[in-house]
Amino acid sequence: MENAMKILLTVLLAVLVVTIFFGLIRAILGPRKADRIMGINMIGSCTTLSLATLSVLFAEPWLLDVCLIYCLISFLAVVLLAKIKISEKQKGEDPDAPQEDPAKRRAKEVRP
Repeated sequence: MENAMKILLTVLLAVLVVTIFFGLIRAILGPRKADRIMGINMIGSCTTLSLATLSVLFAEPWLLDVCLIYCLISFLAVVLLAKIKISEKQKGEDPDAPQEDPAKRRAKEVRP
């Protein structure tokens, strides 16, 4: 039974590594800032779960302390990024907002 638990936790770690990789791709490629923030949040959550799984797998309780500290730091990072995104949107500097096509703008200016 103990061997089955180790296999299950190892498979879980492999799935979490793949999920972290997909979160990294989302954080890099975007295309919007909100997608990047979600990717960073996903990486933080999966890393926290990976640390907790490692703590159970290796029977090291101090890893849970590291896990909690990492979780708090990850949460604060996501809150900070969301705050920056909100302040940019309020100032009108939102690069994710749809931009009007310059050709259409010129066509509107030409019409009476």
